[in-house]
Amino acid sequence: MKILHIANDFSLTKVHSNLYRTLDQMSVKQVVFNPVREETPVGANHIDFLVADSQIVYSKKLRKYHRLLFRRKIAFLYRDLKSKVDLGSIRLMHATTLFSDGALALKIKKTYGIPYIVAVRATDIDVFLKYRPDLAPLVRKILREASRIIFISKSLHHNFLNHKHIQAYSDELKEKCIVVYNGIDDFWLDNTRPRQQLKPSKILFVGRMIGRKHLENLALAVIALNERGVACSIDYVGSGGAEKDKIEALSLKHPESIRLLGAIHDKSRLQEVYRDNHIFAMPSKGETFGLVYIEALSQGLPVLYHTNEGIDGVFNFKVGESCIGQDIGAIANSLELMMRAYDSYALDKIDFSLFRWKNIARRYYDIYTSIHNS
Repeated sequence: MKILHIANDFSLTKVHSNLYRTLDQMSVKQVVFNPVREETPVGANHIDFLVADSQIVYSKKLRKYHRLLFRRKIAFLYRDLKSKVDLGSIRLMHATTLFSDGALALKIKKTYGIPYIVAVRATDIDVFLKYRPDLAPLVRKILREASRIIFISKSLHHNFLNHKHIQAYSDELKEKCIVVYNGIDDFWLDNTRPRQQLKPSKILFVGRMIGRKHLENLALAVIALNERGVACSIDYVGSGGAEKDKIEALSLKHPESIRLLGAIHDKSRLQEVYRDNHIFAMPSKGETFGLVYIEALSQGLPVLYHTNEGIDGVFNFKVGESCIGQDIGAIANSLELMMRAYDSYALDKIDFSLFRWKNIARRYYDIYTSIHNS
């Protein structure tokens, strides 16, 4: 069985390469097709495949106008893929996004009859469904023709099926919807630590400093808590993004409660930072899953997350609190609640094997074979 992965973000995130590398160790033959834009770091996340004939294929560069002319983009990628890959040898396709990757998978299926599974991500809901309602009929076809629809989190599954453009026909999709979490590096799973018995006051954020994560609001909430007599501080680990300058300005005014530690790539050093803090906070909107939440939980930190986003609904017991990231007061109240109820979070109940790539790859393999053998 030879799998074609259509992966827009392959070069931008390690999530896909972690899965494909693990599948390779299971002797799965794979072709990874990565559409390339001007800013794509071609060669990043490279895999030295063990299985013969497995390969990574990069497209010709997409043009700026392809951002608007969606159907021309899909036609361009289809011609390019056909010229580089023997599609007749492919038995199953795995599209990693609903719109861009799913539309290409649909086009290939129409010609070659190859079945596909398609994943739904936060950008599919928060960008495409919001700003490209003209593509709604195409999305309906993609979903109907897919053998399985994959969601990275329960909150994403719920938000998608209840979306105004999907709700009318969501009942016919439910049977083929599956939730499969992403994994984290084995380093964190092999070095877990229980929640500490202490009076918490130190808050941590790790990640890119971009607007949808509401990092300025998070800092303002920490400042507000100190002003009302709740002593606490926050460390920011990360670099880049539109919020960085705002956080730097706030840290200069409030150096005792806001610190920027910059990017930390060494896992052992990052582990020290996790273990030096008490609560992880990322009230991020439009979060497909948020692997840093699981990293933080593995190091004994309960988490603050955005309501109905990311890991909300992953656990049926308390591992933290949710809030609305746009509301500074709500963030402050949730953080204060976490500091008061710190002993109530049941981090010891978490089955971290759910987030080990070996187990996740096995789930995908079972999905692939069930479709291939049907």
